[in-house]
Amino acid sequence: MSSPTARTLTTLRQAGYLAAPVERFIAHANIRRDLFGAFDVLAVHSRRKEFLVVQCTSLAHVGDRLAKVRAAPAVPPLLAAGAAVEVWGWDGRRLKRVSVQPGDLDGVVLVAPPRRHGGRGGRQGFLF
Repeated sequence: MSSPTARTLTTLRQAGYLAAPVERFIAHANIRRDLFGAFDVLAVHSRRKEFLVVQCTSLAHVGDRLAKVRAAPAVPPLLAAGAAVEVWGWDGRRLKRVSVQPGDLDGVVLVAPPRRHGGRGGRQGFLF
């Protein structure tokens, strides 16, 4: 299975964006450095005249990454410049997109994965 960043790049490119990873790996320190301390992907759509910065993660860590993005000092200037700031969480092929809004930096869910059937809340069969 591919990484959340690879899935994000593929999805953005299929939607017509020019997209590139902006996270760097620093080998001698064995760490990854995000753009502005918060972003993994930069995407530009020339026809729509928009640009987007994305933090990519697994679906289970969307809340953690949303807090990280909100705390980044670069977010208010990016939003003021017209950037769309989003966190994309992946669970296999299921995607959850959360947009960070100007002003109060609230997260607004743009796309939520469909609910899985079965498990809790599913229909219980006969016990005996």
